[in-house]
Formats: sequence, structure tokens, C-alpha cells
Amino acid sequence: MSKIQNIAIIGTGMAGISCAKVLQAAGKTVTLFDKSVGPGGRMSSRLFEQWTADHGAQYFTAKDEPFNGVVNSWLAQGFIEPWLGKIVSIHKDKIEQVENSGQRFVGVPNMNSLAKYLVEDLTVKYSHTINKIERDGNHWKLCSKEHGPIQDGFDLLVIAIPAKQASALIPSKLTSLQKICTSAQMLPCWTLIAYQDSKIDLPFDGAFIDESPFSWIARNNSKPARSSYESWTAQANPEWSKEYMECSNYEVEPLLVSAFEKITGQPCKLYQSHLWRYARVEHPQEQSFILDQNHGLGICGDWLLHSTVEGAWTSGYLLAEQIQKLGTSSPTY
Repeated sequence: MSKIQNIAIIGTGMAGISCAKVLQAAGKTVTLFDKSVGPGGRMSSRLFEQWTADHGAQYFTAKDEPFNGVVNSWLAQGFIEPWLGKIVSIHKDKIEQVENSGQRFVGVPNMNSLAKYLVEDLTVKYSHTINKIERDGNHWKLCSKEHGPIQDGFDLLVIAIPAKQASALIPSKLTSLQKICTSAQMLPCWTLIAYQDSKIDLPFDGAFIDESPFSWIARNNSKPARSSYESWTAQANPEWSKEYMECSNYEVEPLLVSAFEKITGQPCKLYQSHLWRYARVEHPQEQSFILDQNHGLGICGDWLLHSTVEGAWTSGYLLAEQIQKLGTSSPTY
């Protein structure tokens, strides 16, 4: 394989961003492509009039190096702040305080703000749904649904999107990579965002819940730097979400609203819903990333390691570290 300099990354979730930052710092020319109009993937937030809500990842923790060091840097730069909300578990109407095994962090002023800060010095092509990739000699050529063929060729391609979407892009002849992607079972998550005109009087700011369609609810305005307006995010458990995965928002919303009102004892003033089809992996893979040196193709994402912000960042970081070693070691599978 010739010298690697020009690299394309598909996806601007935390795995893609992490990989891009490391490679650009090493002097590589990196271009990110994303189907959305902004970065962050599941680190997403909604804005509705004066209300805001994080409707994807709710917070993250830092358990291991080097991610812990990166989090400290983000703290120093003001990209994130600790969330000191009261977190409980609810089982058969019994409320118990959850032990805080590690500090919870959130982006400020919204969860997706962290991704926006991190991509400021990166080259990103938004509204580029990459729907075809092919190897042309020593380069990868890409095509997007919105803009057609991308003129540039790339020495190496990184795919940093959910497993099912990655599988749809990877050429069928790369059977070993296809097998890894298709073996990953992703679990869905229906999410309700509820906006209230008065405070919901509950003795917690976030709760893990049993025996309910929801597995988690959180008071968004308890997080630092948020709007003072009362807003909540309620995320359904995987079993419930899977049962209703093929239903429309219109069909599911009455069920979500009813379950939310049962927990809070208060009607929803305004609400929105969202289905995350690939919220988290059911069983993590046996490797942190995939790198096929012979074809110049890498894959990273939280579905390979574990479905957390730290898992996504670590997968991208470790892949980038391995890419820098190409030519001095064997391919990694």
C-alpha cells in the first residue's frame, strides 16, 4: 500500500471525530462526510421555541485513559461540565439513590455542543449521504445521494457509522468485514421529549426505571447551562422499542405520553418523539476497531467496543493510532 495522506471518514459521531482529530494532528489530510446538517450523531439535542432537550446520549463518564485525560482537557476549555443532578432507580414504585461510580459530564450548553466544538478545525461535508464506495486503483472513490460522485480520491477510508449502515456500503467481496458488521445486533430506542409549562415535582433529576415502557427519564433543565424551561427526556427500553419499531411517530406518541404521565402524574404540555434505530449494540464485538490494510479500509464505532461516548471515542482513537503504524505492522482484524 502506498503512502497514506488523504483520508475520508464517513460519520461525524464521536468515533469519527476522534479518529479525525488524531489523524489530522499527525499531519494527514482528513475530510469527514455526514448525511446530517450538523455533527454529533447520537449526541443530539432538540430546540423547540425556548425549550431545549438532549434526546440522544444523556451524559457520559470517563473510566480509563487516555479518555480521562481528554475529558479533563474538555473541562478546562469549557466544552463540558459535570452534571450534579440527583439520579435514582425506580423499582415497583420504590425510589432509591444511585451510587455515583464516576462523575457524569454533559456538553454545554447542549449535548451536541461538544461535537460542534471538536469539529471547528476539521473539514466536514454535511448533507452528504454516502451511498456508494469503490476502490479505484490505489484510491477510494465516494458517491453521495445529494451531490453524486465526489471528485477527490482517498488513500484510505474510515467508516464510522452504525453496523447495518456500514454493511450496506462495504463491497460484498470484503466478506470478513461484512461478517463482522452483520453479526452486530443493534437495539432501537423510542424517545419522548416533553416540554412543560410548570415544574414537575419529582424528587430526582434522572431515573433508571423498571416495569415501564421507559428505562430512563431525565429533567433536561437540571443540567448545567440549559434553558430554565422545564423539559424532560424519556427513553423507552429496547424490548418495548423493538415491538413498536415499525410504527409511525403518530402511532407511538400516545403510548409514550401515557407512560410518561403515569410516572410524573402530570400531563404533557408539548411533546416530540424520535426513534433511534441503532441506539446501542446488544453484545459488544471482540475488537475495538477494524483495519483492512490490504484494501485501505477502517471501521470504528461504539458498536464495536461498548455503546457509550467513551466507547465511541476510544474506538476512533485506537483506529487512528493503528493507521499511523501502517507499513510497520500486520493488518488488524
